Amino acid sequence: MKKRVLLCTSLCYLVAAVAMAAEAPGSMPGSSLQTPSVGKISGAAAVSNTYTIEELFKNGAELDKKKVVVHGQAVKVTPNIMGKIWTHIQDGTGDKNKGTNDLICISAVDRTEVGEMVTITGTVAFNAESRYKLVIEDATINK
Repeated sequence: MKKRVLLCTSLCYLVAAVAMAAEAPGSMPGSSLQTPSVGKISGAAAVSNTYTIEELFKNGAELDKKKVVVHGQAVKVTPNIMGKIWTHIQDGTGDKNKGTNDLICISAVDRTEVGEMVTITGTVAFNAESRYKLVIEDATINK
């Protein structure tokens, strides 16, 4: 499963890099194309505030109450928790032992199935004292 998540994440980075290369006149894909390092996507995609799960946990206090985008695979979906749908996603980043590899996204209506690759847009809620230090609230899920 991890290989599949990493492959999909790598594909997203490749597509973004090719799109940026296409915008530069005279550039040849592959000649100056570099695979972005894992982390915040640069270039045109940076405007969308796309982060990895590891980055969200690392920068949670700074990103609190900010709208972000994150890609990953749904690994657990639990409806009817306080009237909301809680979806856990993973993207292959973060540390399982520290609990920074699994992101909870809370949605009022959007639901996905376990195993689906999704793009989540929502607001970061960070609380260092909580059992759930970081969650994405008001999440919209795109498959």
